[in-house]
Amino acid sequence: MKAVTYKQGQFEVKELPELRPNQDQLLVEPLAIGICGSDLSAVEHTEDFLESVTKAGSVGQAFDPTKDLVLGHEFTAKVIEVGEHVTEYAPGDLLVILPWVIGDNGVPYTVGYSNDYPGGLSERVLVGNGGHYKIPEGVNPYHAAVTEPLATGYNSVLRAEIDATGGAIITGAGTVGLGAVIALATRGIHPIVVSDPSETRRNIALTYGAHAVVNPMEQNPVDVYNELADASQRLYVFEASGVRNLINSMIDSVPHYTKFLIVGASMADNTIKPTTLINKNITLEFITGPGYGESSYTALGETFKDMKDGKFDPSQIVTSYTGFEGVGKAFAALRPGGDKKIDQVKILILPHLQGDKFYTSDELKL
Repeated sequence: MKAVTYKQGQFEVKELPELRPNQDQLLVEPLAIGICGSDLSAVEHTEDFLESVTKAGSVGQAFDPTKDLVLGHEFTAKVIEVGEHVTEYAPGDLLVILPWVIGDNGVPYTVGYSNDYPGGLSERVLVGNGGHYKIPEGVNPYHAAVTEPLATGYNSVLRAEIDATGGAIITGAGTVGLGAVIALATRGIHPIVVSDPSETRRNIALTYGAHAVVNPMEQNPVDVYNELADASQRLYVFEASGVRNLINSMIDSVPHYTKFLIVGASMADNTIKPTTLINKNITLEFITGPGYGESSYTALGETFKDMKDGKFDPSQIVTSYTGFEGVGKAFAALRPGGDKKIDQVKILILPHLQGDKFYTSDELKL
C-alpha cells in the first residue's frame, strides 16, 4: 500500500506492507486527512515534542525519529474490514475517526505517532473498536475531516464553563481557534474578538460568528474587546496560536479575573510573572482531550453533532487540497516562521489526487 513516510526532515511516498486487522480492530481507507499543529511540532521540533510526550507518560505517542513514521490523526475514512469482535461498524461505513488503536502488545497508540501503526497519510490504516462517528448522508465525508481539530477548540470552550455573562478573545484563528469561535457563537457569547495576522483567517472567523477581528501586529485585541464588552463581564482568552510569550504580553492589559484557556502548544519555554498574575487573580488552564472525570471525548461528539445539524459549514475552513505527493509542500505552507505570510487554514490531503498541486474547492467540486 502507498503511504507518505517522514524521517529526519524528509517526506517520501513509499510502498508499505499491507495491514490486516486483529479481532478488535478496523481496517479503514482514509478519504481526507488534515495536518494538525502537533504534526508541525513533531516535524519541526522533534526532540522537544518527544520529550514533552514522554514526560507526560504518553507512551503511545513516543515514536522513534530514526525510523519511518506515517503521520495523520485527523481524518475521515471508509471501513474496509473489521475484526470478529467488532459489531458497531461494518464494511462500507464512512467514519470520522477517533485516532487510536490497541496494538497486539496491548499498548494503546495514537494513530499517526506510532512507527508500527501508520496514520492517515496511508492508503489503509488500523484503528480501534470504538469512538468513531458514522457520517450520515448529507454530510460531506471529505469536509468532515475537520471535526477532530475543531473539537480541540470546542473543548476549550466546554472546559471554560463560560456563560452569557462572559466575553471572549481568541488568539490564533487556525482550525483550533476557529473551533472555539464556532462553539462560542453557538452559545450566544458576546463579544467574540479574534486576533490573527492572517487576513484570510480573520475573514473566516467573521463568517463563523466573530463580532470583531484584529491584526495583532497593528492593534491590541484587548483594546477592541474593551470597546465592545461591558465592564462587568469576565474575559476569557482562548490562546490557540502557540506564540511564545503571548500570554505574558497580554497580562498588563487584560482585566482582573481574566481566565486563559491554553490550547496552542508552544514548543519553547515561556516567561510568566506570577506576582502580576496573582495580584490580578488571573487563571491559566492548559487543555487537551477529555477533561477530568470525562469517560469519553465530549467535545468531539458536540462538534460532530453541530456539523451534522448544519450549525456551521465545515468547507469554509478548508483552503486547499492536495495529494500524497503534495504533503511536503502542505507542511511548508502551514509552518509559521519569521515574517512569512500564512494564508492557509486547513489543507486536506486526498489520497486519490495525483501530483503536488494545491486545488481549491471550486476546482474539485467535492
